[in-house]
Amino acid sequence: MKDDQVAEFIEGFALQLNDAGMQRMAARVFATLLVAPENGHTAKEIGEVLGVSAAAVSGATAYLTRMGLAVRQRVTGERVDRYNVLGTTWAEAMATETQTISTLSGLLEQGLTRVEAGSAAHERLAATHDFFSYMAVEMPKLVERWHESRKA
Repeated sequence: MKDDQVAEFIEGFALQLNDAGMQRMAARVFATLLVAPENGHTAKEIGEVLGVSAAAVSGATAYLTRMGLAVRQRVTGERVDRYNVLGTTWAEAMATETQTISTLSGLLEQGLTRVEAGSAAHERLAATHDFFSYMAVEMPKLVERWHESRKA
């Protein structure tokens, strides 16, 4: 791909991620890392690709690493961190989200005991609890099946 085509991809993909709820700069950085060379990019390099300062990239890289969508690495002999996206990034993020889903399911179960049985609030909590409980069981299976499909 040519540089202008890569830039178009980055902005288009980032826009979709932003529409789905990801912070705008984080989405742009994530898309940039998807098309990065094998050893990823430094914050300065990301800034150069996006036409923003390295400081503007800092919050986005912190968010992406915290969410498990990017990794921070140090290449031997270099004095600067590099950021990269692994091929299994989405699967790992889904696995992390499963813990959050389980936690929310437990909280919803507590909520069910605190509202009147049969009320609209109880029904909403019950439906949400049932969905989260289901996803907490099924998501790890789905991720595992995806990993297995990559081996085939």
